[in-house]
Amino acid sequence: MKEKRDGLNARVKELGEEKRRLVEEIKALNALVRTEKESRDKANQEVKALKEKRVASFENIKKLKKEMDELLKVLEKFKDSMGGSYGMLKEELKQMEWEYQTEVHSFKKEKELVKQMDELEKHIAKSELLYDKKKNLIRIQRSLRDLYTEANVYHGLLMNRAKDSEKHHETMMKNTRLIWDLDKKISDFEKDIREAREEADKYHTELKETMKREPTIETMEELRKKGEEILANFKSGKKVTMDELALLQHLGLY
Repeated sequence: MKEKRDGLNARVKELGEEKRRLVEEIKALNALVRTEKESRDKANQEVKALKEKRVASFENIKKLKKEMDELLKVLEKFKDSMGGSYGMLKEELKQMEWEYQTEVHSFKKEKELVKQMDELEKHIAKSELLYDKKKNLIRIQRSLRDLYTEANVYHGLLMNRAKDSEKHHETMMKNTRLIWDLDKKISDFEKDIREAREEADKYHTELKETMKREPTIETMEELRKKGEEILANFKSGKKVTMDELALLQHLGLY
């Protein structure tokens, strides 16, 4: 019983040490899970911010495209009415003004020159408006290119951070599943420890009770009296055991 008790106590100690090792392993895994969760959450926040920036870029693209379409309609309207470029028209008006101011003309010729200059000024005004709109169109086209580039950059960064988030989440879940497995092992160890401890306590109690009991020592007188009773039974035909016959022989009665 003592050997069994000590063996069970040794088993309890062994299981306890293994349980402590598993607890330390769980602590380390919990630290990794927290780190991976923080990294995942940070990546998710960055993904959210990049999505907002990408949406803002596309909203700006939408506005600029609308503005560009309106400008193109205006430019298309004026295209056929223009006889030349803004610079050429200005130069032609300058020449006509010089001619009008420096040369002597008939009333009819002068009237014709004034009419031509009035027409040129109208064309120049239209051409100047067109020129400004063309400059604005170029500005919009450049801004659109920049915004498309910006949106693509945000999209690329977003996809990379989304992959990072997924990777951190997978690592976190992998460690979490390991923790679940270790928790189950610890529960099993606790059950084994409890059962082994209960059995060890049982043997220990039995051992204590056994050690409390004092051995019964019979006197020679009591043995001889017992031997005579066995001999009487034997002579009367009753069965006796080998131990009882041995006692008779020991006492010299058989």
